[in-house]
Amino acid sequence: MMIMGIKKHIGTIVKIENNKMYIQFAKEAGCSSCEHKDSCGITEETNSFDFELQEGFNVGDNVIVSIEEKTLYKSALLIYIIPIILILFTAIVSNIISTKLNLGEILTPIATLLVTAIYFVLLRIKFRNKKIDMKVEKL
Repeated sequence: MMIMGIKKHIGTIVKIENNKMYIQFAKEAGCSSCEHKDSCGITEETNSFDFELQEGFNVGDNVIVSIEEKTLYKSALLIYIIPIILILFTAIVSNIISTKLNLGEILTPIATLLVTAIYFVLLRIKFRNKKIDMKVEKL
């Protein structure tokens, strides 16, 4: 059984506006060897993300933002893995259909783009009001 952990990043609140606090994360020294470096979102030297404003937080506060690894994996599955599988499956099936019906090559890219767009629209509708469970604490 694999035990899931919690990923934590240290950041600084750089702006508070419209009931949101903007936290900037610096790229850490260990990022280059981290197995999640390509999917964590901290790809530039610094990045700023917005979070719902919590009472007692001010600009300049150093904070720790934590998220469960299973939430990261679920997000990666929904946003990266399933679409790739869907694209490949749609391309193969539409190519077989277009070959059998002599429709030419135009069906495959159109079907692939259409199915992928529908997937992301449905994903957006399903998770529109759902918040990712992240915890922000003062350092």
